[in-house]
Amino acid sequence: MNQKECLRKLTEFKKLILKWKETDFDTEVKNNTRTNINKNIKIIKIILINSECLKLFTIGPPPAIGGYLIKNINPLDIIFDPPYYYDPIEPIIDMIDCAIGVVEEDEEFSTDRKKDISENEKLIKSDEGISNKIFLVHGHDKEMKETVARFLKKIDLEPIILHEQTNKGKTIIEKFESNSDVHYAVVLMSPDDVGNSKDKKDELLFRSRQNVIFELGYFFGKLGREKVCVLLKDDVEKPSDYDGIIYIPFDEFGGWKTALTKELKSSGLTIDMNKI
Repeated sequence: MNQKECLRKLTEFKKLILKWKETDFDTEVKNNTRTNINKNIKIIKIILINSECLKLFTIGPPPAIGGYLIKNINPLDIIFDPPYYYDPIEPIIDMIDCAIGVVEEDEEFSTDRKKDISENEKLIKSDEGISNKIFLVHGHDKEMKETVARFLKKIDLEPIILHEQTNKGKTIIEKFESNSDVHYAVVLMSPDDVGNSKDKKDELLFRSRQNVIFELGYFFGKLGREKVCVLLKDDVEKPSDYDGIIYIPFDEFGGWKTALTKELKSSGLTIDMNKI
């Protein structure tokens, strides 16, 4: 794509982004705008990289709420579901304006021009580079773990189970962090423990293991809630303050397979539904 075509794409995309920010148009227009944005994000990322105008951000929760910092976020990846009420539109506009200025000054600008790939650029997600790795968070229910792992393999995904990975001299938390570079996390909440508040110690509820809740929060912060799904078995208690996480009942009839596959597909993964 040459200079003129790049300028046209940048200008048109800026209009789409500004249109998306409006709130006073109907659902059909909004859906069409979203579709057009998705169609153009890939080429816009390439132009921003080649113009050296792409910026990654660290997003934190409001002080009154608390939570995890989310690092190396490309605003283009969170247009439709930004975490912590973050507004990605202004940073996107700034990057586009920067790129327009750079491209206008370079008559030989082209998306085909090769550039050195920096560490930041490696973090940028593209449709061709989506990982098929799915981190499988689990408790003590081995049967549930094996069932879900086999299903993920069946639909050509790679389940990452922590205890199956090599230690390489790392502590448990170091091993966990080094294996958390995944596209999606599936959290298995099985009734392994019991507990309740001290005021209701005689009314014990089924709960997941503490490691499961910890890892759920970790991936909630790292991947965003749209890339975390919980399979809920029996009457296990849901953790508080986790609104927005997707809960799917782990039913004995296998209905969870279709529901989980739909969530995986919506995250950008390509899955053959005939393999379910």
